[in-house]
Amino acid sequence: MRSSILLLILATLSTLPSTAQDILTLREYLQQVELTHPSLRSASFEPDLAEAEIRNSLGRFDPKLDVQYTYKEKDGADKLNLFNGALELPLDMIFGPKIKATYARGIGTDVNPQSATSLSGEAGLGISLPLFQGVFTDPRRNQLRKAMLRPDLAAAQFRMERNALLRTAAWRYWDWAEALTAVSVADSVYRLVEARAMMTSRRARSGENSAIDTIEVLQEVARRQGEVLRALRMAEQAAVDVSVFLWTGAGEPRPLTGVPESLPSVADTSALALVSVAKAYLQRPEVRRTDMLQQTARLDSGLAREYLRPFVELEGSLLTYDVGKSLAPDYRVGLTISQPLLFRSASAQAEVAEITVRRADLQRAIVERFVAADVENSVIAIRRASERMEAAQNEVSLAEQMVTAERRKLEAGESALLTINLRERFYAEALLRLLSARADWARALVALSWSMGTI
Repeated sequence: MRSSILLLILATLSTLPSTAQDILTLREYLQQVELTHPSLRSASFEPDLAEAEIRNSLGRFDPKLDVQYTYKEKDGADKLNLFNGALELPLDMIFGPKIKATYARGIGTDVNPQSATSLSGEAGLGISLPLFQGVFTDPRRNQLRKAMLRPDLAAAQFRMERNALLRTAAWRYWDWAEALTAVSVADSVYRLVEARAMMTSRRARSGENSAIDTIEVLQEVARRQGEVLRALRMAEQAAVDVSVFLWTGAGEPRPLTGVPESLPSVADTSALALVSVAKAYLQRPEVRRTDMLQQTARLDSGLAREYLRPFVELEGSLLTYDVGKSLAPDYRVGLTISQPLLFRSASAQAEVAEITVRRADLQRAIVERFVAADVENSVIAIRRASERMEAAQNEVSLAEQMVTAERRKLEAGESALLTINLRERFYAEALLRLLSARADWARALVALSWSMGTI
């Protein structure tokens, strides 16, 4: 055997066979996942739901029309002929005023004097507004403010699901690349011993080697063949794990085609210069989502505090008792007061709301701590993977030198098959450790991108 055969093993770590299949790059793979995965397609409905919630909240400020009409006749004459109509418009502004236009017409022989009007009826235009409770907020305005936060909350939730999905998919992709390269390593080592077995068998038949040498080398062939099959099974499993993220636009599973790109061969740590926990706080959707929940809790707390004030509503309107004839309008004023005297329910609601705010603040602190930990862990993973790659490269170089030296000794009759087999095993193990370090480096880059919220 020549040294070029041994170098073939090292070459498998930097290149993958692409003559039979096209290379599916990580970027292309993640684009396919993002475009068609059902979980993201389901999460994409969140903005529509948020928009619907806003419309629902705005609907509580729609003009409201109330119309009532009653008619009774007796002996050919009107006994009751009552018509009442009102149009109310609540406004989204401080004091929460409501504008109300009314029209009433009550004629007939048995009309209640309080409902009786002129033949043309009476009309009024007025306004009502709270003086204490409900000045700054009320259930109607509070619901609208919370609904306005829903688009940002929906966007943060979508990004959380997207980032988590792409991170897992990218990890499975590099697992696939590592497993396929491990097959190449195992197969190359197997072909080395297979060639040696053929040579040993020929020498045994010619009497140059003993029969026990043939058995020994065949034992190594069987061992390495088993390693090839094991590596192949791992690669097949990794391919299945990668394929589950691929779907068609019609929601059907999509078959995996092509081979992954080669694992990174150089540990470039320049990306660490751009790492910043402060940037991660701004870009991670988990932090943004917690911020929305904090704002929602504060809105509910503000509404609960409003209920600690008495409900006092002032209403005033201009009236005309004879539509179309009266030139000088009259007026009407009213005052409504309604409030439980002990405020126990209101104080309990305010306390619950305040506790919710405090919990949201604590949850924000927890989320930020986890984000900082994610960034720190990814930085450590990159540095350690870089160091491992350097150490593994050195180990591979030394193991290759030992295999070459042992092969020469075997050709000179100064070594044994067991020794060269062990040297090649150590060499293969060194190659797999280098492969593992390169795969961990690739996965660490994915983790760093995810931890910064930029995957």
